[in-house]
Amino acid sequence: MKHKELMIFEGVMCCSTGICGPEPDKTLVEFNDTLKRLQKDYPDLKIQRANMSFNLDVFRENSDILKLVKEKGVEVLPVIRIDGSVVSQQKYLMYDELKKVLGN
Repeated sequence: MKHKELMIFEGVMCCSTGICGPEPDKTLVEFNDTLKRLQKDYPDLKIQRANMSFNLDVFRENSDILKLVKEKGVEVLPVIRIDGSVVSQQKYLMYDELKKVLGN
Protein backbone atom coordinates (compact mmCIF):
# COMPACT_ATOMS: atom_id res chain seq x y z
CA MET A 1 0.00 0.00 0.00
CA LYS A 2 1.35 3.40 -0.86
CA HIS A 3 1.88 5.93 1.86
CA LYS A 4 -1.23 8.00 2.49
CA GLU A 5 -1.90 11.10 4.51
CA LEU A 6 -5.22 11.72 6.22
CA MET A 7 -5.87 15.31 7.30
CA ILE A 8 -8.90 16.39 9.29
CA PHE A 9 -9.67 20.10 9.48
CA GLU A 10 -12.05 20.80 12.34
CA GLY A 11 -13.90 23.78 13.73
CA VAL A 12 -13.44 25.41 17.12
CA MET A 13 -13.39 22.88 19.97
CA CYS A 14 -12.55 22.96 23.65
CA CYS A 15 -9.62 20.56 23.21
CA SER A 16 -7.66 18.96 20.36
CA THR A 17 -10.02 15.98 19.98
CA GLY A 18 -13.31 17.55 21.06
CA ILE A 19 -13.92 14.70 23.52
CA CYS A 20 -13.67 16.69 26.71
CA GLY A 21 -16.06 18.07 29.26
CA PRO A 22 -18.81 16.29 31.18
CA GLU A 23 -20.74 15.18 28.07
CA PRO A 24 -18.44 14.70 25.07
CA ASP A 25 -20.01 14.65 21.61
CA LYS A 26 -20.81 11.01 20.75
CA THR A 27 -19.82 11.53 17.10
CA LEU A 28 -16.39 12.82 18.14
CA VAL A 29 -15.88 9.89 20.53
CA GLU A 30 -16.71 7.47 17.69
CA PHE A 31 -14.46 9.37 15.28
CA ASN A 32 -11.58 9.27 17.76
CA ASP A 33 -12.04 5.48 18.02
CA THR A 34 -12.13 5.30 14.20
CA LEU A 35 -8.78 7.11 13.97
CA LYS A 36 -7.21 4.77 16.54
CA ARG A 37 -8.48 1.74 14.59
CA LEU A 38 -7.22 3.17 11.28
CA GLN A 39 -3.79 3.83 12.77
CA LYS A 40 -3.64 0.22 13.94
CA ASP A 41 -4.90 -1.24 10.63
CA TYR A 42 -2.88 1.17 8.42
CA PRO A 43 0.46 1.67 10.20
CA ASP A 44 1.85 3.72 7.27
CA LEU A 45 -1.09 6.13 7.31
CA LYS A 46 -0.14 9.56 8.60
CA ILE A 47 -3.08 11.10 10.46
CA GLN A 48 -3.18 14.78 11.37
CA ARG A 49 -5.98 16.75 12.96
CA ALA A 50 -6.12 20.53 12.71
CA ASN A 51 -8.53 22.33 14.99
CA MET A 52 -9.30 26.03 14.48
CA SER A 53 -8.82 26.64 18.22
CA PHE A 54 -5.33 25.15 18.43
CA ASN A 55 -3.90 24.79 14.90
CA LEU A 56 -4.85 27.93 12.98
CA ASP A 57 -1.37 27.91 11.42
CA VAL A 58 -2.19 24.58 9.72
CA PHE A 59 -5.26 26.19 8.15
CA ARG A 60 -3.07 29.06 6.92
CA GLU A 61 -0.58 26.58 5.40
CA ASN A 62 -3.39 24.86 3.49
CA SER A 63 -4.76 27.62 1.29
CA ASP A 64 -7.37 25.38 -0.36
CA ILE A 65 -8.98 24.64 3.01
CA LEU A 66 -8.73 28.27 4.12
CA LYS A 67 -10.40 29.33 0.87
CA LEU A 68 -13.16 26.76 1.38
CA VAL A 69 -13.83 28.08 4.91
CA LYS A 70 -13.85 31.69 3.68
CA GLU A 71 -16.28 30.84 0.86
CA LYS A 72 -18.66 28.50 2.72
CA GLY A 73 -18.11 29.49 6.35
CA VAL A 74 -17.09 27.32 9.27
CA GLU A 75 -20.19 25.18 8.66
CA VAL A 76 -18.14 23.41 5.96
CA LEU A 77 -16.01 21.85 8.72
CA PRO A 78 -15.00 19.18 9.33
CA VAL A 79 -13.18 18.74 6.05
CA ILE A 80 -11.38 15.45 5.51
CA ARG A 81 -8.60 15.26 2.97
CA ILE A 82 -6.64 12.21 1.82
CA ASP A 83 -3.36 12.78 -0.02
CA GLY A 84 -4.33 16.38 -0.74
CA SER A 85 -7.82 15.62 -2.10
CA VAL A 86 -10.95 16.60 -0.18
CA VAL A 87 -13.07 13.49 0.37
CA SER A 88 -15.63 14.85 2.82
CA GLN A 89 -17.12 18.12 4.04
CA GLN A 90 -19.50 18.87 6.91
CA LYS A 91 -19.32 15.39 8.45
CA TYR A 92 -16.99 12.94 10.07
CA LEU A 93 -16.52 9.74 8.10
CA MET A 94 -16.56 6.57 10.17
CA TYR A 95 -14.28 3.56 9.83
CA ASP A 96 -15.97 1.75 6.94
CA GLU A 97 -16.38 4.99 4.97
CA LEU A 98 -12.73 5.95 5.45
CA LYS A 99 -11.55 2.43 4.63
CA LYS A 100 -13.51 2.59 1.36
CA VAL A 101 -12.01 6.01 0.48
CA LEU A 102 -8.53 4.71 1.31
CA GLY A 103 -9.08 1.92 -1.21
CA ASN A 104 -9.27 -1.11 1.07
